[in-house]
Amino acid sequence: MTMTFFATQSDIAQVWQWLFDVPEMKLFEGYSRPDKPNRWFEGWDVVSRYLDDGGWTLTAWPQGVGGQPRIDRITFTPEMQRELGGKGRTILLSPACIRVNRNNDQMGCLADSSITCWTEKGARGQSIFPEEFLDEVDWVKLRSIIGKIQRQITKASPAKLRACPIMPDAFEKLQAGEIRIWNWGTACDFSSPLIMVR
Repeated sequence: MTMTFFATQSDIAQVWQWLFDVPEMKLFEGYSRPDKPNRWFEGWDVVSRYLDDGGWTLTAWPQGVGGQPRIDRITFTPEMQRELGGKGRTILLSPACIRVNRNNDQMGCLADSSITCWTEKGARGQSIFPEEFLDEVDWVKLRSIIGKIQRQITKASPAKLRACPIMPDAFEKLQAGEIRIWNWGTACDFSSPLIMVR
């Protein structure tokens, strides 16, 4: 289940704040630093610092949904060991994880972001997770949680590009002429007829 939207780093932090505020939600580092354990973040101030420092592997797991994340150990090649200064890292994986991804800017424009998680049908048909792991997940509850966050994004967004919400900070910067938005091949400024203001 994926929703695409436009967001600055400030907007992305707001989405993570909404996720953090969900009861029983756990936030952790999906990919560990070399030779370090994956960090679990207990307070919003720690999450905020992680995002401010450019952390990119933040992952959300609604504990009440089931599907406790499992460890996958990665061993670096000798070249990677020299480059990263470690022997390997660990990845925490679960079919119940939620991720928020912000794409790099495209041609000087703000590119799309997304919030994503597996649906039961998608996970059973396309994922690498074993069936017994998938059976642990309360798919109805997961769908309810992600749906609530998606509705918050839509409700908070004062405009959209086609069907994709433009979150408040991104919209403010677009309106002020500070940024343009990447429309998958063309740059859009605030005057574009593709921008629909609520």
